[in-house]
Amino acid sequence: MMKILMISHTKAIWTPYFSRFFISRGYKVLVATFSPEPIEGVDTEFVGVKGYDKLLNKHIFFTKVPMIRHIIRHFKPDLIFAIYFASNGLSAALSWNGPLVVSAVGSDVLDRNQRTGFRRYFRESVIRFVARKADIINTVSQELDDELCRLGVPKSKLLQIPFGVDTHMFYPAEGTPRESATKFICTRAHKPLYDIPILIEALALLKNAGQKFHCTFTSDGPMLGDNKRYAEKVGLQNYVAFTGILEHDKIPNLLREADIYISASRCDGTSVSLLEAMATGLFPVVSQIRANEPWIEHNRTGLLFEVGHPRSLAEDLQKAMYDKQLRQQAFNENIHIVNRDCNMHYNMERLSKAFEKLVDRKMPSSRV
Repeated sequence: MMKILMISHTKAIWTPYFSRFFISRGYKVLVATFSPEPIEGVDTEFVGVKGYDKLLNKHIFFTKVPMIRHIIRHFKPDLIFAIYFASNGLSAALSWNGPLVVSAVGSDVLDRNQRTGFRRYFRESVIRFVARKADIINTVSQELDDELCRLGVPKSKLLQIPFGVDTHMFYPAEGTPRESATKFICTRAHKPLYDIPILIEALALLKNAGQKFHCTFTSDGPMLGDNKRYAEKVGLQNYVAFTGILEHDKIPNLLREADIYISASRCDGTSVSLLEAMATGLFPVVSQIRANEPWIEHNRTGLLFEVGHPRSLAEDLQKAMYDKQLRQQAFNENIHIVNRDCNMHYNMERLSKAFEKLVDRKMPSSRV
């Protein structure tokens, strides 16, 4: 029986999926987590601090290393799997010299804040250190591969497997796509990276052009209050709804009630939100960034609008609303793409086989 110690936030949507999948394969799993939320049916050890603030408490990825080493001594894992490169991955790399797999998912490697000087040097030094210690680096997009290679990481360590989508939860409603496409949804967080104000400006342009629609925003974030006020300022009170943060199992039904998925992100990894929308049959209207281009072919499987340009977004939304043939074509192709490349259960199986090969190579005596 292989023993896996996961170092991963329990509140991250991937952690319950991975931990339960590994248990279903007969592995013994323990999750060391910096967030206190439990996972039903999974053993967890909280190693964080109460009232965790990711901006104020970054030091704990160093200071909690002794606690993680204590867990390692007692659990005696065959392999450690850490999700998020420069946080959980750093703690794992400082705590363990055995088989190590680290997942890079986006901003943990991509410098979306474009740091300079010492802050950039320090961040890149951390990434290089974790990469040296890791045996396998699971990336979820080509952009992450390119950035890690730029930092000197050998290609031989990179294993690009998107986390993917739970297709048992995310599937289309009957009658998708509908004749009328007036229901929009955005599941991105209210953070500067996701540029929700640009989306609101585009919706205001549609409203002023006499279009009828409704858009639901399903997440939270530090800009939620500002974005609500901005929507009211431009007269969208009857056109939008802000639900705040929702449990992940509430998202599939909301997606099935919508027609068009929108994301104005300025940078991304492989967006799980986008893949969930594609799996549910929504038509994607998303920003033209490197992370989206492998999944969305403009005027075929969705529409790509110019980053930061509300008029470009508004024009694409209007096209999507009235081009039923395009939406039908995208529906047919996107369902196939998700099932072929982004089925979470298949991708977890691929990753687990890589784990087994790594442990057999590095610690054959531990397998019984």
